[in-house]
Amino acid sequence: MYEVEIIPEMIQKSAFFSRQSTENRFEQGGGCMVYLVFLFFLFSGCAKQQQGAPLQVARLNMQAEPISLDPRKARDLDSGAIVRMLFEGLMRVSHEGKLEPAVAERIEISEDRTLYTVFLRQTKWSNGDLLTADDFVSSWKTILDPQFVSDTAYHLYPILGAKKAKQGLLSLDEVGLKVFDTYTFSIQLEQPTPYFLDLLTMPPFFPVHRQIAASHPRWSLDPALLVSNGPFQMSEWTHADRILLKKNQMYWEQKETRLDGVELIIASADTALRCFEAKDLDWMGSPLSTLPIDAIPSLKKEKALQTAPFLATSFCRCNTRETIGDQPNLLSLKSFRKALSVCLDRTSLIEHVLKGGQKRATSLVPEEMGLQRGGYFQDHDQEGAKRFLQEALREAGDSPLSVKLRYFNNERNTLIAQWLQQEWEQKLGLRIEMEAVESKIFFQRISKGDFQIAIGSWTADFNDPINFLEVFKYKDNGTNNTGWEKTEYIDLLTKSQLCTDVSEREALLRKAEGLLMEEMPILPLYQFVLNYVKSDALTGVFLSPEGYLDLRKASIH
Repeated sequence: MYEVEIIPEMIQKSAFFSRQSTENRFEQGGGCMVYLVFLFFLFSGCAKQQQGAPLQVARLNMQAEPISLDPRKARDLDSGAIVRMLFEGLMRVSHEGKLEPAVAERIEISEDRTLYTVFLRQTKWSNGDLLTADDFVSSWKTILDPQFVSDTAYHLYPILGAKKAKQGLLSLDEVGLKVFDTYTFSIQLEQPTPYFLDLLTMPPFFPVHRQIAASHPRWSLDPALLVSNGPFQMSEWTHADRILLKKNQMYWEQKETRLDGVELIIASADTALRCFEAKDLDWMGSPLSTLPIDAIPSLKKEKALQTAPFLATSFCRCNTRETIGDQPNLLSLKSFRKALSVCLDRTSLIEHVLKGGQKRATSLVPEEMGLQRGGYFQDHDQEGAKRFLQEALREAGDSPLSVKLRYFNNERNTLIAQWLQQEWEQKLGLRIEMEAVESKIFFQRISKGDFQIAIGSWTADFNDPINFLEVFKYKDNGTNNTGWEKTEYIDLLTKSQLCTDVSEREALLRKAEGLLMEEMPILPLYQFVLNYVKSDALTGVFLSPEGYLDLRKASIH
């Protein structure tokens, strides 16, 4: 899932576009590079259509290289945000926040809510090929192939036979997917799934060009092979530097797309802020990067900081396995995990470390989803922490009181890790060993269970509590990574799928979350908000509570 091979300079460096200056400049001190380039060479098709009019290119900051631009593999927020610019599924969320058909012209649902018959629009891939029902079905079956590595395969498990196929217990031909003709196919579910149309808005359900994917395994790394069906298509990708997208002239709603291109510049937060202040960026901050924490107070004072709701929770992921390698693991003890959690003063984290208006979290599901107000445990409970620690010590015997904390290396995670180290050392007397690693290695190690505690987060793919809770339903979910699984928890989530009564379903989900918080395979830290700065020139951007940018109706003035 996390392997991204870096192809040595297969493309030339592209422009860092400036509308402010006509001179080449390279600012050594700030690292902000601006080159003058004739954009009609890059976006030649667009230039002809515009007949000399200035091209509209939105320039956005990214803080790290996307892990994967293959919709079947994209897991992190950065990758998912770009995948949504390049690809489109059967359903999407409108700018009003409501579900609407996208590539599907219509979907017919049987009375028992288990059979979905999909009728596609007649659309094309960016290379002009027809987008067909086979593209969707082939892509989904590939995800369910036991040999195909995907951390998001569990999202497809509502489909009849999908989980058994992924486990190698059933042939892919027996999965509940059937193609009738070029533009029609059906989806048979195991049982009614109230949120299935919401699932169809997610990247794992996007189509992939089946012939290209089959013949070129590295297609998603090569701009010449990355064929897409969304509002934009890949133009250039200089790894660890920048990504250029251009308007997809084959997109079925291309007349509604106003931007000629999008430039995604990979730069550190400090460098990007300097570039934004020099008017060489149109957007920086959430969801593709973070603002420098020290700059947030001044941005607030200048009324430049913009915020938006974000359905996302930060937490520490605990490895609950009894041993890691051949070493005993204190994190396998529920009492020890609870001691680590309840001792934390989350208010101090928010007010003195993060400073961005976040909310403390004593639950996994964000409060905005209305599942549980007030959380499930007391924050900053010193006496409770001591009791849990003593209980853990009685169970652990002579195990050394040391813990390894691993995190993806960026400014915010570094500050959180330092805060956690101080809290646990001072309040519990632990020795905390910290390790910062770059994103590719971090996710590889987490996926393999090679950690004790790791800083992580989860962002809603759609607005329903199940999207958070299902992450930890099975220990072999590619996004669980804690080794924790409980039959009662599985049963509660499964029963919630069968409920037609909204209140009854919420009660089951609330009970499931309460069980998760009692077991503590994760330690909730805070609920995110989206903090960003935007140029006045960029308008029409839809920033969803799930944390993705919809640029279909954006424009530059």
